[in-house]
Amino acid sequence: MTKREGDWAQTYTGKQFWPLDPRVEEVDLRDIAHSLAYQCRSNGHTLKFYSVAQHSILVSRIVKSEQALAALFHDASEAYTGDTVSPLKRFLPPE
Repeated sequence: MTKREGDWAQTYTGKQFWPLDPRVEEVDLRDIAHSLAYQCRSNGHTLKFYSVAQHSILVSRIVKSEQALAALFHDASEAYTGDTVSPLKRFLPPE
């Protein structure tokens, strides 16, 4: 087995996922859906629980149909990395 970069986290489906060494075969739609359904938007600073999954579905419904899939998955990486709140995002290096 090849040495992987960093540490791994166990996903909902029981897979090992290395955020610093991701592999496409380790990404699972069930893990994304489950994780985002349990994560609250705005780091939990909401009056009512509002999940990232709910937000993603609503966004996918307000864009043009050809953009709906991209909108649905626009926060999918947060299932594996968590969220960085907006006030901190501007201090991150550009992609």
